[in-house]
Amino acid sequence: MLACAFVSSAFTYTLVAHAKGFGLPVEQLLQRAGIDPAWLNENRQIPALQVEQLLLECEVAGAGPTFGCELVPGMATSSLQGLNILLDSAATVRASLECFIRYLPRVTNCVLVTLDDSDPEAVLHVRKFQHQPHHYMLDAAVLSLVRNIARRAGRPPAQMFTQVRLLAQQAAGACLRDWGVDTAEGQWLSLHLAPRALELPLPGANAFLHQSMLRQWQGGAFDDGRKDSLQLARHWLAAGDQSIERIAERLGYRQPSNFIRAFRKQFGITPKQYRVGAAR
Repeated sequence: MLACAFVSSAFTYTLVAHAKGFGLPVEQLLQRAGIDPAWLNENRQIPALQVEQLLLECEVAGAGPTFGCELVPGMATSSLQGLNILLDSAATVRASLECFIRYLPRVTNCVLVTLDDSDPEAVLHVRKFQHQPHHYMLDAAVLSLVRNIARRAGRPPAQMFTQVRLLAQQAAGACLRDWGVDTAEGQWLSLHLAPRALELPLPGANAFLHQSMLRQWQGGAFDDGRKDSLQLARHWLAAGDQSIERIAERLGYRQPSNFIRAFRKQFGITPKQYRVGAAR
């Protein structure tokens, strides 16, 4: 028996925040989709059919065809429950994608992701799970994948992808072409990587950080208490190349003040005090 397709409450929260910024009546839309607003502040799985109904309600309420494309900037680490930290710190593009495929089902299983590298040109396939996701979700997924894979490799999207195949109803093609990536229509999402792209090293590779995050993900779902991630915060604070606000965002805190409180509770000092001490 197949497991029920779900979407994490963290991703759903991002979607609702985007809809609210778009001027849509989110309280009514949530009610029509059968989603309790309290779920958004919990670490839980929301049935994918209800999230897709929410997307459909957004479309009916006036969201334009590029609504899913515009959702991409809001899909930071918090939407993926810390998975991006693991992916950013991997040694190569291949290692990063293998982690993505292995652990994405902890965040959402509404799509099936596979990597086919039998030919010289590797292809990342994103297929439906039980039913076809709404095209808003597919647009957000494909643009996030292209942007993040290219960002991790430190190269423009046009150098990382030879072609991206999209479903007919998607609106992501215009954005991809603006990035210099060729597009075509397909039966499911297919991201065709440039030759030897899988073996490219990642500039942000960090073996210690990657192993720390890997142990966390191997041990179970992302720790909502974030005790392990606060240990990683100390590493980033000592490095000094990221703002406290950016570190809070990468660790999944929606407000920097929540991160500061959690850090002080665990270590007895604020992130700023820790950074100053590390610099000395």
